[in-house]
Amino acid sequence: MGNRELLHLISILLQYPDSEWKEIDFESGIQDVAEQNSEEIYQKLKSFIQFIQQTPMDELKDYYVQTFDFNEKTNLYLSYSKMKEERERGVVLVELKRFYEQAGLILESDELPDYFPLFLEFITMAKDAEIAKVLPPFLPAVEKLRDELNVIQSPYTHLVDASLVLLNQLLP
Repeated sequence: MGNRELLHLISILLQYPDSEWKEIDFESGIQDVAEQNSEEIYQKLKSFIQFIQQTPMDELKDYYVQTFDFNEKTNLYLSYSKMKEERERGVVLVELKRFYEQAGLILESDELPDYFPLFLEFITMAKDAEIAKVLPPFLPAVEKLRDELNVIQSPYTHLVDASLVLLNQLLP
């Protein structure tokens, strides 16, 4: 599994929990990560996968909502932590949406373009030049999200931390 495939997996796991997750053998899917990428990333993904396997679906869903929907510091909208609801955020969102469309990503969801799982999906299909342009301004927001998740000792810290390692590897 390469960096982009791992980012795709992380983008899925950062979305609202799906009952089908319980039927997917994520662990066998990431076994080659330790060999091909890094033991550190493998351990982070394995820790999160164990969390979802050991937690009942209702608790996972409740935990997700409490972590990302009701906690302003750990929401998944990358421009929100810096700009909140300021007018400048709207400009950033419009520019990001336009950038996605120019790169060929058709937004089929109702999510805002700075929604972290959607951002990761864009990175998985973007060209290197596009990544080099769009990623650096958003890395501090991803780092802040990781730090805030770490403060509350959230298992989601593992996913965001692994994504940061992978995202930094994609930069020139």
